[in-house]
Amino acid sequence: MMARRPCPEGLVLAAFIGAQLTTLGAQAPGFGGTWRLDEARSRVQAGAGLFGLIGAGVPPTLHITQPANGTLVVESQINEGHARMYAPRGRTTTPVGQAGTITMVSTWSGRSLSAEGTQESAAGTTTTVRQVKEVYTLSADGTTLTIAVTAASGPETRASSLVFTRLASVGACESWPTPCKRVP
Repeated sequence: MMARRPCPEGLVLAAFIGAQLTTLGAQAPGFGGTWRLDEARSRVQAGAGLFGLIGAGVPPTLHITQPANGTLVVESQINEGHARMYAPRGRTTTPVGQAGTITMVSTWSGRSLSAEGTQESAAGTTTTVRQVKEVYTLSADGTTLTIAVTAASGPETRASSLVFTRLASVGACESWPTPCKRVP
């Protein structure tokens, strides 16, 4: 019977994949958690909000889930049926309102996730297209999340700087916008 040797190509591939996962993990700071908008420190311009998470403007609270692969899932308490997803090195398309979408390409750079793309919304026979850039940046101590939003449509460009603080507790679920129900 002949002895089997390890496949060198397989070892090289496994080492490469491991290095990629380690690099991705090292680049992705911990954004996961619940964040409250600091209205006093934020500058919100109409038309440069977080499309799809609220009808217009910026939701007062964000919930961010961050799996180990570096993807971010961003939700709000206002529009619970919609979530935004950012997949580093990938393209994501998520619904915005009843007749719109936002398509973004995301990349990690240090403590920031940068996403660029287009937001399209239809009203009757008219479709509005905006060029959108969002940069999510986490402070060194992990307590402040700043989101810079730029939206351009035609010659008009609007920009917002959104500052959120991390919440240690979200309170009892009965106090949430869609409260839980306790079974007696």
